[in-house]
Amino acid sequence: MRTASVASFVVPGCLTLLACAPESQPAAPRLEAMSFSSSEWSEPVNLGAPINSAANEMNAALSPDELSLYFVSTRSGGLGGADIWVSRRASLDAPWGEPVNLGPNVNGPGLDAAPAVSLDGHLLFFSSDRPGGQGSNDIYVARRADKSDDLAWGPAVNLGPEVNTEGFEAGGFYLQSAEDGSANLYFARGSSGITLDIYVAPVTADGGTRGPAVPVAELNDPDPAVNEAHPTVRVDGREMYFHSDRAGGLG
Repeated sequence: MRTASVASFVVPGCLTLLACAPESQPAAPRLEAMSFSSSEWSEPVNLGAPINSAANEMNAALSPDELSLYFVSTRSGGLGGADIWVSRRASLDAPWGEPVNLGPNVNGPGLDAAPAVSLDGHLLFFSSDRPGGQGSNDIYVARRADKSDDLAWGPAVNLGPEVNTEGFEAGGFYLQSAEDGSANLYFARGSSGITLDIYVAPVTADGGTRGPAVPVAELNDPDPAVNEAHPTVRVDGREMYFHSDRAGGLG
């Protein structure tokens, strides 16, 4: 499943979404879909319009029922340089509808990226470089009571110093245990947005922090120059997928 420039992927359901640029020429990132069956990945398929446009599309996330697709785009009509948008479909076999901007409760004047929806559908985690954060890029959470309303997100709240630092944090993925309700937030952290490691922080069922973040040592390469990012955990918590430029890759 190696592509020219993988920017994000979604694993919890059957559909995996990739953002990548064509290998033959520089171009805006686009969203593509792949499925995993019989121990093999299918060939990526461009999601096309209205999801992809002449702008940049990346950082895709599916709702738990896989009927809502959240993604980042630099298309016109946004509130900042890059905004989070949502597209809905009537069924798993139906086409995606026209994307809608999530509005000012979620999007700010700068770059908003890396959306991730909790499995109960009530929490939306994302990263932003908006003013008022702890550092250059922070992780935020927005909440909604009605999980069927993609535009019902309340005002985003910064997760605070147990997750965010003076450096760069992005790519939060929330995983809650079905057994005891405990939850963890996996994300990438670094002094800048160039070299990152994967961290985990304990969080509450409503997305609040309950302890400082620590690095996931077994996932991070010992070479400090290696970049690990975009952690995504399988819905049963038994596998993690992530991006890395460590030695031994295909590109």
